[in-house]
Amino acid sequence: MVETTELYGGAILLEFDSAKHQYRVVKKGRRYKVPSVTGVCGILAKPALIQWAANSSVELCKGAISPGVEYSETYLEEVWRAARKASGGIKSEAASKGTSVHKAIEECLRGGQSESDSNPQANEVLRWLERERASVLEIERRLYSCRHRYSGTLDLLAEINGKLVLVDFKTSKGVYPEYRLQTAAYVYAVEEETKKHIDSRVILQIADDGSVTPHVYNKDAQKADFGAFLAALRLKKHIDRLSKTRK
Repeated sequence: MVETTELYGGAILLEFDSAKHQYRVVKKGRRYKVPSVTGVCGILAKPALIQWAANSSVELCKGAISPGVEYSETYLEEVWRAARKASGGIKSEAASKGTSVHKAIEECLRGGQSESDSNPQANEVLRWLERERASVLEIERRLYSCRHRYSGTLDLLAEINGKLVLVDFKTSKGVYPEYRLQTAAYVYAVEEETKKHIDSRVILQIADDGSVTPHVYNKDAQKADFGAFLAALRLKKHIDRLSKTRK
């Protein structure tokens, strides 16, 4: 399914293909593929994930092989094959959980519901918004930077204590550096288009038990975080060009 959004007063049409998670910009009758913010941040090294993947494989092997037991070569090959795929399956499951939490939050906010019957994590997010007396302005907003040519979708824009705040929901166990780059890129694109000043970013970490922890970054951190994002964007575009020349 392809969703089209008008930006910059209709001068830009942003197409989003949800099946491919791909963005295209239509400008003056021409269509361009543009990198997504998450795709750009995906180029960053993630040492914690490498260790996590190794641990996932080790845990699977420990559960499948008992000390002092003799196993056939065929069985062991199956264990090694499953171990290679272990982290991928867990990662896919985690992504699916994150998507369901995002969807539950969005449905509640769009429908004006106070709680979700099926998702306690979404309920805690709604309670946090109520405690902060947040006024929801935009949900799942598409964005595009004409100057730097990247696109994305932010989770939430809200007004808290009379100030404009960008909120990003994360169901991961940690708050990783790429999250700061990601949200800084969102802030820049929104400010570029709307000319409105976003006072701060909140990365709202949502634990499995439903508890939420806000990580707040003010305007002082925006310049450095966005500068790092631009460096990642340049690297991503350069690597993409090199990949094309090798074909």
